[in-house]
Amino acid sequence: MDKWLTHPTALKILSVLIALMLWAVVHFDPESNPNAAISTNESHVIDSVKIKTIGLDEKTRALRSIDPGAVKLVVSGSRARLAAASPDDYVVSANLSEVPNGRHEVVLSVELPRGVELVKMTPNRATVQIEPMQTKEFEVQVLTEGAPANGYKAGEPIVKPNNRVHVTLPEDELETVGAVAVNVNVNGEEETVSEKRARVIVYDNDGKELKNAVVSPSVVEVEVPITKPFKQLPLQIGFTGELPAGLSIAKLELSTEQVTVYGPQNELDKLEFYDGVTVDLDKVTGSGTYTYDIKPIDGVAAVDPKNVSVNVTVEQTSSRLIERVPVTLSGLADGMSANVLIPTDGLVDVTVRGAPTLLTALKEADVQAVARLESLGVGQHEVTLDIHLPNYLSPDTAPVKVTVDIIDDKAALAKPKDTNPAGKEPPAGPVDSTPVIKPEDDEATDGAAGTGSAGSDADAGAAAGQDAGGSVSGTEAGAGGNNQAGSDNTNVTDTGAVNGDSSGTDGVNAANH
Repeated sequence: MDKWLTHPTALKILSVLIALMLWAVVHFDPESNPNAAISTNESHVIDSVKIKTIGLDEKTRALRSIDPGAVKLVVSGSRARLAAASPDDYVVSANLSEVPNGRHEVVLSVELPRGVELVKMTPNRATVQIEPMQTKEFEVQVLTEGAPANGYKAGEPIVKPNNRVHVTLPEDELETVGAVAVNVNVNGEEETVSEKRARVIVYDNDGKELKNAVVSPSVVEVEVPITKPFKQLPLQIGFTGELPAGLSIAKLELSTEQVTVYGPQNELDKLEFYDGVTVDLDKVTGSGTYTYDIKPIDGVAAVDPKNVSVNVTVEQTSSRLIERVPVTLSGLADGMSANVLIPTDGLVDVTVRGAPTLLTALKEADVQAVARLESLGVGQHEVTLDIHLPNYLSPDTAPVKVTVDIIDDKAALAKPKDTNPAGKEPPAGPVDSTPVIKPEDDEATDGAAGTGSAGSDADAGAAAGQDAGGSVSGTEAGAGGNNQAGSDNTNVTDTGAVNGDSSGTDGVNAANH
């Protein structure tokens, strides 16, 4: 033993051991980690590391909440290792692959940079809320931004391949969907915006975008027609030429009754109907269907549709006599009145030509005989009547004329006539006993002053006969009046025309025709 203690090598080893023991005694801290006495690592605190979720099938389930959303990490490592690590190298995750739907607590796991050790994680668990996803179909709305060029309008947008998409969201969030839309800018456009691809956006009831919504398809193609202002108008057919002799139109049917007219708004405001189609009757040889182009008229940019089919039904022309049509006076100046002298009853006969089908359905009220008195002054005038008839009917070629007497009402009132001055007998000759007919009066007044005295003397009968335009003698006229005396108050002229007095009848017919 003494020999071993005196050996130089043994003394060296013993000295080293004693030195180590003395160093350890000096540096020993009973409250510290035993390893810390010999460790050179440093500690580092990371206050907020966001929790990452993994293993969740986002097509079928949705994470509604996670609490907390971040944790605090205390790590240790060499100064060099800690300095080299970035915040993204510290990953805290929650594996949700085995977590069922509902509210649950999960254990968090951590991934650290190489050479860095976890000292402590606070907290080490998180509470998650998982809900199942649901899918619902929605109609895509197109929201246009801006305004087309001046005078143009944006039409109804078209979504391709169709205007419906599927939106997937958690059940509770799906109920808050307010709109599914795409935005298209049409500002300043003069032509149709076509093949415009737009992202489908889901909005909630407050107009905020639901960014977590899954949309299929997520992008659609949109077309926005840009057009001039338009107006829908009834289509009116015009005619030119004549049908072959002996034919008349019985019915006309159109493939469309309305057209859409495009053009400046000020031009459209002027139109009440559209007459851009003309049927050439020279080319209509019989019943059948004919196609005509609908051409834009002045001030109109375009018309839709561009053509119309016209189904024409024709029949052999026939005629029908409409008797005792009242004469309507039109266009008489203020302060004037007028009466019809010939015929005295203010009634005319009108021969109407057309298809038998239309003639059969024609009513007396459908025929109007109008005497236009515009620009005519005081006095007697022969006026050709305007005969107004329903479509496809026409009056006979022979014009119907009447004689009217226009009177200045003020002058007549200022100079009253003394019908029997100084008690003298009235002079022989024609007596104007025709009643006054006011303008636009459809009811004719029969009879004449002095008619009641028909048959009392030959002179009065002759005067009444002259008013009818006949050449009957005073004796014959008086006889005609006597035939009516006591039965009614019809004037002599009417008696001659109706009851067969040959001279009187010829006179009336001459006046009517």
